[in-house]
Amino acid sequence: MIAERRVAIEQASVSRLPFAENTFDLVTAVETQYYWPDLLHDMQEVLRVLKPGGTLLVLAESYKTGSLEFIQRPVMKLLRSTYLGLEDHRALFSSAGYTEVEIFEDRAKSWLCGVGKKPLATKLET
Repeated sequence: MIAERRVAIEQASVSRLPFAENTFDLVTAVETQYYWPDLLHDMQEVLRVLKPGGTLLVLAESYKTGSLEFIQRPVMKLLRSTYLGLEDHRALFSSAGYTEVEIFEDRAKSWLCGVGKKPLATKLET
């Protein structure tokens, strides 16, 4: 796919994404959000590059109250990682401006999935 030019790989900080506003329908973050430098700002930066109605999906296996917290919490502390719980994720999505926020958890597999959408229109556009 890369050789066929159907995929482009970019390296950049989530704090300054090299994409225009309203570019993507979907952005995923798999096991990375723990290390974002400024979590609220970085969530807003992802929101900027999403198209109206676009979706951010965050997957995490390390989170407060997870079934493996007794192992993960000390490791996350040593790594100086952000360590959020389910409600922390919900509040973060909402504070960053996402709507239709849903947080799913599978305790048996020790993962959570946070989903939020970029509003279709901002208050200034209506």
